[in-house]
Amino acid sequence: MAHSQETRERVRQLYIEGMPLNGAAITCGVSYDTAREWKRLAKAKGDDWDTARAAYRISDQGLDDLNKQLVEDFARQVITTTRELEEAQIAAADKASLLAQLADAYAKFSKSFSRINPHFSGLSVALDTLKTIADHLRVHDPAALKALQPHFETVGATLGKRYGA
Repeated sequence: MAHSQETRERVRQLYIEGMPLNGAAITCGVSYDTAREWKRLAKAKGDDWDTARAAYRISDQGLDDLNKQLVEDFARQVITTTRELEEAQIAAADKASLLAQLADAYAKFSKSFSRINPHFSGLSVALDTLKTIADHLRVHDPAALKALQPHFETVGATLGKRYGA
């Protein structure tokens, strides 16, 4: 089914204004695959929706708000992934390994982000410490890591309040 140019532009607008691509697609009555293809084709023609989205955020919210949004977005992804891992039907050792990888990704994000946002460096150190603990438990006591897993979200939130900007 062919969609109008207006529909395509509306999906782009909603995405640039901050709606997830799947949400913009649903709102406009198109499939996610169609919206993703439009985004890909636009980029090939020089219209990078992600760049436009970042520019919109900066112009609309300012750099400090953008930084906070980036941290919140990444943290939300970490929390969602952690919840999915909790419910996943995989071996405990595999869960522990995936959680350690997730903690590593979060620590790397934190370290990189702290370079451009000094207020974030305390949180970076705290999260790196949490990653070190998770890595140690993964190797030496996987059962303890499994016991710690349900607490990652609340510990992360506590660290964010204590060390966040």
